[in-house]
Amino acid sequence: MKKIRLLAGILLSGTSLFAQQFDGTYKNNADSIAFSNERVIFRISGFGGLSSAHVGEGTYEVADDYLFIHTSDYSGDKTTCDLMENSGKDTCVVHTISQQGYAIQGILVESRTKSGKLIEGKVTGNDGKVIFTPCNKIGSISARSLGYDPISFDHTPGKDYRIRLAENDIIENKTAAFRINFIDEETLSLLMLTDDLSTGKNRDKELQKLEKKAQKTNKLDKRMKKVYVPYIRKNQFVP
Repeated sequence: MKKIRLLAGILLSGTSLFAQQFDGTYKNNADSIAFSNERVIFRISGFGGLSSAHVGEGTYEVADDYLFIHTSDYSGDKTTCDLMENSGKDTCVVHTISQQGYAIQGILVESRTKSGKLIEGKVTGNDGKVIFTPCNKIGSISARSLGYDPISFDHTPGKDYRIRLAENDIIENKTAAFRINFIDEETLSLLMLTDDLSTGKNRDKELQKLEKKAQKTNKLDKRMKKVYVPYIRKNQFVP
């Protein structure tokens, strides 16, 4: 009986310690993941040598060496589109700008029919603009580029568009899966396996496939250190 109680105590102690590790913020330069109660928010870049960053927030769960983040709507900046008065007959101008209002070049803008068939794809120039003509067959327009939140919307005849692009690859209403490892009490490593995990019955098999794929593509994990916010007393002077 004493041995059983001792074992139970060890297990409970380990569970408590493990739970404490999922409280706080871990950072590496601009990358971070912050756990608070049952919620988590993250920004993680550089997997597979890509310069874009993945961002998202939601609830999370841990199973073995895997972290699952069930993302909800993202509360940060997202790409938006404003309708403008048409500037020419049977033309459609799409203007891509940053959150600060500067023109962005190199954005792929595509026009499609109502059935989704590609009509034309153009890349924005130095002024951040592309022009489609004629426009009578356009059903929808999309804009995307590595490092930006993509957008797609229905075409409104007689209107031009100003797209205010948000940086980062935003993950919403999907399950992102990571391999997680605690190096020590203040360091963790994360490897993103997918930003859209299938939640079917064969989750373990799916994770094994994703692990093998990550190894073949030489995906590198991200190591982050826990950061501590200093406690400031009331009326304490802060220079």
